[in-house]
Amino acid sequence: MCYILTLITTFIIFINQLIFTNQLHIIMRKKITIFTKKNFRFLGFALFTLLLVNCSKDDDPVTFEFDEFDNLSELPELEDPDPEFTDPDLGSVEASDATQLMLTDFQDGSGDLDDTTKNNLTAVSDFSDGLTTNFEAEAQALDAAGIDAILNASELTGDLAALAAELDPLPASVAALFPAIAFTDDYNRAQQEQMKAGIVINDLKLDLMSQATEGPCYDAALAAYTEAMKTTIETKDAQTIDVNTNYNTRVTDADTRYTSRLAALDAYNVDIKDAAVAILAYSDSIKDSDADLAATLRNFALFYVVNSYTMLDTFQTEATSLLTDTKTTELASIETIKTEQIQSIQSNFDVVKAEADALLTAANNNCHNQGSGS
Repeated sequence: MCYILTLITTFIIFINQLIFTNQLHIIMRKKITIFTKKNFRFLGFALFTLLLVNCSKDDDPVTFEFDEFDNLSELPELEDPDPEFTDPDLGSVEASDATQLMLTDFQDGSGDLDDTTKNNLTAVSDFSDGLTTNFEAEAQALDAAGIDAILNASELTGDLAALAAELDPLPASVAALFPAIAFTDDYNRAQQEQMKAGIVINDLKLDLMSQATEGPCYDAALAAYTEAMKTTIETKDAQTIDVNTNYNTRVTDADTRYTSRLAALDAYNVDIKDAAVAILAYSDSIKDSDADLAATLRNFALFYVVNSYTMLDTFQTEATSLLTDTKTTELASIETIKTEQIQSIQSNFDVVKAEADALLTAANNNCHNQGSGS
């Protein structure tokens, strides 16, 4: 309507100008019988004034200002330090002092063995004579590759399995020549139960429309609310991403620690092999001069490897169980940290949102006091 009046007014002013300048004086003198030049000018100015009033009312936008949200609180910064974990004390597999002295005696170059070594080997010979397992062929064929095969076997079979059974238990005089497990207090533990706390990340539900009514002022208040909460929502999302990223990193680190700790258990295989190889080497060096002692040493080397396999299997089973429980405990702690952090972020967000909700109510009341702007 405003634009139609504009066209009409423009036309009237144009005609009026022509009359005023006497350009249409002749034409208008014949056609216009009511209006004079003065009448046209008056009518033009009147319509133009009316036009200004109507256009102003129809076209000028109403601006609503809300300063309620200017001082909306911010979310506190995220603090998520990495937890500290202590490696469990797995104990160790201790080499036999008697065997270490025997190996030193073998390698001193004198060619003579001291009485302690002789007595130890006599105990081994007497013990082997009472065994029923046919192990002599295995002992004579034993070499470094055979030692690796035994120590790395998933299980012993055949004559080796039968020999392992006869080596348990050992007489004290022979047992003193084999490695022993030194367990620690960390093994005296209750079975750990893995925590199964669910992680619930509340969806963001602003429920904006619950407080909004109709009208441009209310729409503007809602828009101001949304804009004010934008930074808060972005901060909440970023903090949640950080917590999840830290969680994933910590889980990966726990897996890495577990794998590294397991790998350390295999280090004892090297010590066992080195001792057995040294026994075999001395046996080979004297087989031409003392075949019986050389055979006893080979038997001892086989006993040493087979018994160590059984002992290491026991140790690794218990140590692996401890490491598994330790990993479970660490993962439970990591899970708890994540749960608490997510809950804290949500709680902080809820506080700011409640504040913003109250400000939205105030803004809507402001609209009501302004007549809603409709």
